[in-house]
Amino acid sequence: MISVDLMSLKTLKDYDIMGWRGEFYFKVDGPKVFKARFPNKGIIKLQKNQEFTSRADMSLWSEIKTVRTGEPAIEKLNIILREKDHLKKDEKIAEQEFEIKLPSKTQYVILQDEKENTKAKLRIQATRTRY
Repeated sequence: MISVDLMSLKTLKDYDIMGWRGEFYFKVDGPKVFKARFPNKGIIKLQKNQEFTSRADMSLWSEIKTVRTGEPAIEKLNIILREKDHLKKDEKIAEQEFEIKLPSKTQYVILQDEKENTKAKLRIQATRTRY
């Protein structure tokens, strides 16, 4: 089983023209038709110097994949952080592609913009399960 979980999201910048708050969401593009948006409906609202942390696991994306013993398996995920804007096209804040070898240890990664104003801490797990 492969899962990508959101640990926290923090911004140091005002993304809104009026200086109110930024409205963020994630898009995860997996292999073929596996695509996800988090949150499914709505947004994560953050003002300048504010941090969003989750107490429970907030899964951005998950998949169960069958892998035969002895065969190498690599999954590629493209994770995008976007800021919603009602007056213009949604702005892409950060984007990164991850290659996950199956199975592997838990990884903690940071997805951030070029100027390091907005950072998301993610946990990537690719554990072996039996069913």
